[in-house]
Amino acid sequence: MKPDDLQLWPDSLLVSDMQSNDRSAFEKIYNRYWSKLYLSAYYILRNREAAEDIIQEIFVSLWLKREYTSVDNLNNYLFTSVRFQVFKAIRDGKLRTDLLHDTDLLVSPHNAENAFAEKEIAQRLDKSIELLPQKCKEIFILSRKEHLSVKEIADRLNLSPKTVENQITIALRRLRTDMGEFLFWAILLLAGIWDK
Repeated sequence: MKPDDLQLWPDSLLVSDMQSNDRSAFEKIYNRYWSKLYLSAYYILRNREAAEDIIQEIFVSLWLKREYTSVDNLNNYLFTSVRFQVFKAIRDGKLRTDLLHDTDLLVSPHNAENAFAEKEIAQRLDKSIELLPQKCKEIFILSRKEHLSVKEIADRLNLSPKTVENQITIALRRLRTDMGEFLFWAILLLAGIWDK
């Protein structure tokens, strides 16, 4: 399959075909999303094997549960799955990370303390994002909230990919400085933080 052929298939059609047991539709989904999902997991974990395992697990689950899983937005579904699996791996102690010394915030996504912590973090994140320069803020939100690739952002905003990369780097550096190292990584790990 040529790379261009992959772009001709909308996600909704691929999901529908996959749910009808079309293995080639599943393969197209896999080819379209594998590298983006892997980079998303690796960016947080900094562990190649763990990131690969998580992404493989997500795709195996997608295929095995294809007939009864409701997927309205494939992009959001897959990236939410990555966030959840990364969070779960760290919470369950399957991975060692030097970034998180105090894991009290990350114990259970369902208890009241964590809900409060998530709300506080989300509010602090919003305030920090508001302090970014306008173009930097816009690019950061497209990258982290809408999960667009550098090329997709560059095309949408009529910028060079290098400019987009530079702006994302600037945003991350400023957020890390403004919010502190632990809080910055907690934001990236808490499941659903971008959907609040």
